[in-house]
Amino acid sequence: MVERREFKRLPAEVQINIRSVDRGELKQSTGKNISGGGILLSANTRYETGQLLDIEVITATHRTFTRIFRPMLARVRVVRVEGQNPPFDIAAEFLEVER
Repeated sequence: MVERREFKRLPAEVQINIRSVDRGELKQSTGKNISGGGILLSANTRYETGQLLDIEVITATHRTFTRIFRPMLARVRVVRVEGQNPPFDIAAEFLEVER
């Protein structure tokens, strides 16, 4: 099978803070994998395809060295939602990434 993805995925078991752009509520989830184009996360909240989210990706390194390494902040758009019950797999593409 030929891989057609532009970016390779890397496992990313990290904490993700999610703020829905339209609702403003803050929720937590867990990252499953990440690439140069997007992220797959596991969330107890179901988000809709096309919905914009602001996320903060917090690794164990960030928790230990918060003064040195800031968490990654990004705006993403939900492209796929899988699952009928929580936790849902949410695939999202990066629109903007703050470094």
